[in-house]
Amino acid sequence: MDINTDNQNKRHCAFCLKEIQGNEIKRCGKCQARAYCSRECQVDDWSGKGQNHKLWCDERVCEEDIDWDIRIAEGKGLGLFAKRDIPRYTKILVDKGYHSRKEVPQPLLESLMPHSGSLAAKWDFNNMYSSEGGENLGVRVSRLNHDCNNNATFKYIPDLKVFIIVSIVDIAKDQEITIQYQSFNDVSKDAKYRNVRLMILNEKWGIKCQADCVCRDKAVRLRIEKAHQVDKVIPSLLKFAENDIKAKLKVIDDNIEVIQELGGCPISLIRPYYDGFQIAILNQKTVPLSTKYIDKLIEYSEIINSKHSEEHKTFLKYKENPRNHRNYCLKNI
Repeated sequence: MDINTDNQNKRHCAFCLKEIQGNEIKRCGKCQARAYCSRECQVDDWSGKGQNHKLWCDERVCEEDIDWDIRIAEGKGLGLFAKRDIPRYTKILVDKGYHSRKEVPQPLLESLMPHSGSLAAKWDFNNMYSSEGGENLGVRVSRLNHDCNNNATFKYIPDLKVFIIVSIVDIAKDQEITIQYQSFNDVSKDAKYRNVRLMILNEKWGIKCQADCVCRDKAVRLRIEKAHQVDKVIPSLLKFAENDIKAKLKVIDDNIEVIQELGGCPISLIRPYYDGFQIAILNQKTVPLSTKYIDKLIEYSEIINSKHSEEHKTFLKYKENPRNHRNYCLKNI
């Protein structure tokens, strides 16, 4: 946790977000990339009060003012922009997730949109909801703008209490980094969700998808709905015979291909690869087929869940010994 001074151009303190420059800049002595205005802020960031940087220091997560910065986004206010070319599946940001309005340091909450809004209004406007973690707010995540043709994705990890932002395509220098606030191409969601999604985008954020938006494309919507119909029945078709399992794995493989063609991100691919694994291990004869699914599952999980999450650690246990999974060789029970 040594702190080194830095004479580079301006930076932002990773904890309090204060703009600093010259001798004011104190760098993490280990990664030499994360910047602070004081030792107190570093101690807070090193702990759970901030990012919990002790977990992420060795991973070379992108840093503000080095890999990305916040600029004016025309017609949107502020936004995140790449300061260098960022390859696909790069962790752009690991941001503390605050679980309630009272947890957010007031100066940070006051800095967010809407400018003239109350603290309650700022919380309501900027928090992101997930079924796993409920409502949470990331201060830097709040600067990311929505685009249905997004080049990054996000996930809140409840046990780590952070948002992880990952690029899903190569992002060029000076390109804006965008996410979907509500995903239109998640095949685990039904048509009703996709219709409500448009209303939520409009009512909460004032975002109106135009007629030519990809999320309104009838052919794309039809492919998503067909993939959803396949996705929703996969877990319920637990047939144990070898040929039945192989046929079901073929359905999963076909659906994975569709998800990838629809621009599916690591989050949307984790579920079908997990389904493939837990189905392949039902029968001793098909257990060897599970390898490709668990390998891809772990690959995508490390990208979006990170190796630190409990979910990822569980997947590693399944790879080490498939017998750890409740489905292992159920045919023989």
